[in-house]
Amino acid sequence: MTRPVRPGDVGAPAIVAGVDVDRVAAAVLACPLVADLVTGEHGATETYLPGRRVPGIRVHDDGPGPARIAVSVSACYGAPMRRLVEQVRSAVAVRAPGHPVDVVVADVG
Repeated sequence: MTRPVRPGDVGAPAIVAGVDVDRVAAAVLACPLVADLVTGEHGATETYLPGRRVPGIRVHDDGPGPARIAVSVSACYGAPMRRLVEQVRSAVAVRAPGHPVDVVVADVG
């Protein structure tokens, strides 16, 4: 018999403040101008989960209103930064509608 997946199990959906960080990360990585997700300086932008972490995505739930999502990426070489930020914000809006998104381009790959 298979037991249901429980929050906190390795492989369980990574829901933080109502945001599935795995789905957000996959959507950002699918952006053509994004080379990779990066943790930023001193691991500032990552989500820690039981047994694993999701680099480049952090959900800030500091009070009333929707949680802010911070995304840290490495841009493809030659990518126009304004277009990259638009792509990332649009991708996150599909997976986490209504959440403000802060995008940091931490590197160029």
